[in-house]
Amino acid sequence: MKQDATAVITQQFIDAIEGGMLEGKWVRPWQNTGDGFPTNALTGRPYSGTNAFMLLIAGGGQWATYKQWQELGAQVRKGEKSTKILRPIIKKDPAQIKEDMLIGFSAASVFSAAQVDNYSAPSIEPKTFEDSAEAEAFIVATGATLMHSQDGSRGAFYVPSADYINMPAKELFTSEQDYYSTLLHELSHWSGHESRLDRDLNTSRFGEEAYAFEELVAELSSTFLCAHLGIHQGYQDNHAKYLKSWLKVLKSDTKALMTAASQAEKAYKHLRQYSEEEVVAVAEVA
Repeated sequence: MKQDATAVITQQFIDAIEGGMLEGKWVRPWQNTGDGFPTNALTGRPYSGTNAFMLLIAGGGQWATYKQWQELGAQVRKGEKSTKILRPIIKKDPAQIKEDMLIGFSAASVFSAAQVDNYSAPSIEPKTFEDSAEAEAFIVATGATLMHSQDGSRGAFYVPSADYINMPAKELFTSEQDYYSTLLHELSHWSGHESRLDRDLNTSRFGEEAYAFEELVAELSSTFLCAHLGIHQGYQDNHAKYLKSWLKVLKSDTKALMTAASQAEKAYKHLRQYSEEEVVAVAEVA
């Protein structure tokens, strides 16, 4: 029996999460390598949603199917293992009267540029985190209200009712990158306020599926943002606390990951638009 494509991708993600368990603590298996946001090597188009996240887990950079690499004159090396992504199945109207309809997904196998021979990737400057200036400017551009506390025990959190983010002071983090990756996670929650993307943020009771789902959305969104800003996502011990809730949601609903990735991409694009609007405004003034 042919397995549902979304189930294949979800299981791939579950394996990645469970593979991150180390000595009772959870370590993100998706570390930003600096290779850039995942794009298709043949078309040049960036991957989106669930596919973008799955390929970020696998390292980012350029990807393509076996056949597409052959079209580029490259050859996938023998023994290389593919990464599964979703390929949309579109029903077209022969009369071209109605819009094309998405009727489902199939699983597609892709390989990274690091898995092929006879291919020279375009020269792209790796995205690295050198200082806080870009991240700071990005965060300030959103206009989000931030409150910093010297009491690190309170942790980092977003309060929807008062629309503010609480963060431990930067010096309480092991590195600037840990601070900014955590803040981007909370900013992803902030994007869901009713005055912005209006997600269901009524997740006060720990362990509920709604809580786990929103945390998954924020985690995926922050991963996109960290890749965009070149920030290495480090350890967050508190994530192990709701890891079981993530797994419960993912194992009970194979479409949950796809839905969460879609919401995360909206959050990612919403947060990016603030800094992009500032760039446009500066250009117009100049």
